[in-house]
Amino acid sequence: MSATERAYVAGIVDGEGWIEFKRKPMKRNTRPGKPTHNVLVIRMEVPQVDRRLIDYLMETTEEGSRDLKKYPNHPTYQTQHRWRCSHHGCYRVLKQILPYLIVKQEKAKLVVDHYDKKFGKS
Repeated sequence: MSATERAYVAGIVDGEGWIEFKRKPMKRNTRPGKPTHNVLVIRMEVPQVDRRLIDYLMETTEEGSRDLKKYPNHPTYQTQHRWRCSHHGCYRVLKQILPYLIVKQEKAKLVVDHYDKKFGKS
């Protein structure tokens, strides 16, 4: 991504998106006794009713996937397009846009620091 594209994507993530970085207890239903263990959840999402923005994010970052959220019981609600990115894809995008983030910079820094330490880059 160019510097302009990184800044624009950062503005979209800051204004419309969210970043999740937390440990969450998960139950293993396939194991005897169904033990619970902590799983690290790392993901980023940008919801938008205009699909052109989601197309732009997917094309520019070359990461993530699209998901549709429909509201069949609410006739006035529009279908929502979501750009989702997780784990390594989330890291690759956040690594590029981190200097341009303002609101979500702290959460993004947690993700980048986690993977930098994991990959031995810090």
